Amino acid sequence: MDKVSTARRRPVGKIIAIVCIGVAILYGVHVARVDHAHPSTDDGSLDAEVVHVASTVGGRLIDLRVDLNQHVRRGDLLYRLDPRPYELVVAQAAANLALAEAEVANQQRAVGVKEANVVAASQGVLRARADRDLAARTVDRLRPLSASHYIPLQEYDTAQTALHNAETALVQAQQASAAAQIAVGDLNSSLAARDAAHAALDHARYELEQTTVYASQDGYVTSLHVKTGEILAPSQALFTLIADDQWYAVGNFRENDLHTIRIGDCATVYSMIDRHTPIQGVVRSIGRGVASLDSADLARGLPIVAREMDWVHVAQRFPVRVELDHQHPDLLRVGATTSIAVGSGPACR
Repeated sequence: MDKVSTARRRPVGKIIAIVCIGVAILYGVHVARVDHAHPSTDDGSLDAEVVHVASTVGGRLIDLRVDLNQHVRRGDLLYRLDPRPYELVVAQAAANLALAEAEVANQQRAVGVKEANVVAASQGVLRARADRDLAARTVDRLRPLSASHYIPLQEYDTAQTALHNAETALVQAQQASAAAQIAVGDLNSSLAARDAAHAALDHARYELEQTTVYASQDGYVTSLHVKTGEILAPSQALFTLIADDQWYAVGNFRENDLHTIRIGDCATVYSMIDRHTPIQGVVRSIGRGVASLDSADLARGLPIVAREMDWVHVAQRFPVRVELDHQHPDLLRVGATTSIAVGSGPACR
């Protein structure tokens, strides 16, 4: 009887085993399909835009208004450099501009005087031409009289001399008029010098303004390691400002999953800071390329391709950027580890 009972139980056990295996296979297929339709990754991190806070001018740090990890608002005063050297440069540039403007005024007066000289020289040419014409007419009248001996020869010679002197005076007056016109010149050089002085003053004022640095974005101060008294070079970053107006999660997805990801897809993001709080996000960009260590191209050379080849091909991963909402600011820290599920999860329901 025991042998018969055992024989009857064996088919039942086999059936149960086959059913369990079938259920496991079906479940595995279902999970694979869901994972293929809604890709996810645990290789992600939080990211945000940063601003390297620096001034375009250098100097001694005399006033530091922020602390490490402090939150600041756009327009808040961050720090000030010693303005005295730049104030002196502004004063010198203002004095140079005043000198340039005074020189323009002097040149304007000089040009006025030279233009008056041109008018006087032109009038002198007219008088000299009139004297020459009168002397020429006198010679013409005296020539027949001298030929007929009605006048002394000396009188005729005197008239000819007067004509020669009048012609010489006319040439001299014309040369003086031409020289006066050339001497007038213009104000171009003085005006250019004034414009250059004005530009130098504007530049000096701009550099003076740059000694005071304000926040360009709302965000958090990080990488601050100096105190007042530090000497800063121009464009030397004093600290980094993490902008908190927009946060992102960047995850690396396998290349065979990219065809199921679209710009605008919903995503559920979990931060390792709190694995139980989902963060809603939207896919904003999909990486177009990553660096490859398998080959390299040299400028004006042939590509380098390794001789070795792995038999196991690992799918390349590309970064996908997900824009996050701001409902959980305590979970948003640059570099925090995240997991990202595209098209699934509590945040996408």
